[in-house]
Amino acid sequence: MIGYKNAAGLPLVLVLAACSPKADSEILVETSYELGRYSAVGHSVERKNSVIYESFEGGGWNAQNTTLNISEHKPGLDESLPQNFLFPQLQGPHSFAAVKSIVRFGEYAAKLHWKSGNPSQWNGDPLKLDNTDRKAMFHGHKASSSKATVWYGFSVYFPSEGTRITGDQSALFFQIHGSRDKNGEPNRIPPLSINLVADGFKFGYSWDSAALSTSTSGEGDVDYVVPTNVSDYQDRWLDVVIKVNTNPFEEKGSFKIWFDGELITSRENIRFGYNDQQGIYPSFGWYITGQSAYRDGDMILYLDEVRMVEGEDIGYFDVAPGFFSR
Repeated sequence: MIGYKNAAGLPLVLVLAACSPKADSEILVETSYELGRYSAVGHSVERKNSVIYESFEGGGWNAQNTTLNISEHKPGLDESLPQNFLFPQLQGPHSFAAVKSIVRFGEYAAKLHWKSGNPSQWNGDPLKLDNTDRKAMFHGHKASSSKATVWYGFSVYFPSEGTRITGDQSALFFQIHGSRDKNGEPNRIPPLSINLVADGFKFGYSWDSAALSTSTSGEGDVDYVVPTNVSDYQDRWLDVVIKVNTNPFEEKGSFKIWFDGELITSRENIRFGYNDQQGIYPSFGWYITGQSAYRDGDMILYLDEVRMVEGEDIGYFDVAPGFFSR
């Protein structure tokens, strides 16, 4: 990233910093990056033209697949806006609002609200907890193939009262989804997922090289927790950047995930992703899985500064939230 400067106008030094705590076999040192400033003073980094950017400045959202009955509820849909998402899954009419009260950058952010109590009442059979009943989530566009390099950046705000996690509860707020082929393949666990849990952040990844996957878990999957004090990440904006290299066939896949510019976890030389005709796509927002859907409290997060781009010539600052001077 030669050529970038910090807020004082000095060259931005890429610092090697220990990223603790770490799961076994992870890289112990990695590049750290500065955070984007909240102010638009100066000039923004010239990001790649191919970057898809959604900051909800239109007061709503648009998506290509809104005619499909994936969800009966589409609060905030405005078909005049750019189609920066592939489709939404919104539990109910409460699940989206464009707000000015808590904003990472610009005038608006998205408030994503998942309601507890009777979560199955919203979509389809009111006595059945449908998949969309578990979600307040937007899905991004698909990568070009099952072997791709893709970057994602976004800012998320976890209000302490809206993100209470106790016991063995978990709440997924980001996942990369496989694009199952129309050959009878089942829905499979995400190739990559990030969950809030009581003692930190739970990460999971999986892979399957079969042209016809038969297992919902693929050929293999790994889950692990990076322990931390969750309250340190509540009631403030958290900037997230993710780089993935999918490769379900050889141990040449990888991913890196930065929180606030510091690498929190990574995996190198792994099989990663699924053998699908189309590539992965990202999902931003709540997915309340398993028994966690029967929790006794709502889940609320705020989402802003969403960026997505595929390519080998992409860098951290092409998707990092905020503004940076040069």
